[in-house]
Amino acid sequence: MIRIADADRLRATEAVDLRRREVRDLAETLVARAAWALPEDRRLIEAVYREGMSAKAVAELRAEPVARIRRRLRRVIARLTSDRFLFVLRERDGWPAPRRRVATACVLQGRSMRDGAKHLKVSLHEVRRQLQLVDALREAAS
Repeated sequence: MIRIADADRLRATEAVDLRRREVRDLAETLVARAAWALPEDRRLIEAVYREGMSAKAVAELRAEPVARIRRRLRRVIARLTSDRFLFVLRERDGWPAPRRRVATACVLQGRSMRDGAKHLKVSLHEVRRQLQLVDALREAAS
C-alpha cells in the first residue's frame, strides 16, 4: 500500500525524470541539427551538448572570452531551434536549386547574406530575393 507521502515523492521523482528527458531530448536535437551548421558552430554545439563541456571550459580551450562563447552558443541555439530553420529543413528538397543553395547557406549554416553571396558566387540581390521567397513560403504555410 502506497502512503500519501510516498505518492507525492513518486510524482516528484517522475517530474524530475521528465525534465531530464526533455533536456536530453533537446541536446540530442541540437546535436542532430548541428550537422547542417558550419564546422565551428557544429564543434561548439557538440562540445557543450554531446561532450558536456561548460562554456567556460570551451572558452579556455579556444583562448577566447567566455562571454563570446556564451553569446555565440545562444545565437546558434536560437537558429537551430527556430521555425525558419525547421521549415527550410523540411521543405528544401522540393525547391529549385538556387533557392535550396541559398537557404542552406544562410538559414541552415547560419551565414550572413553577404557571406552567403560570396560563398555561393551569386549576387547579394539574388540571396536577398531567395530568402524573401523562403520567408513568404513559410508565412503561407503557417
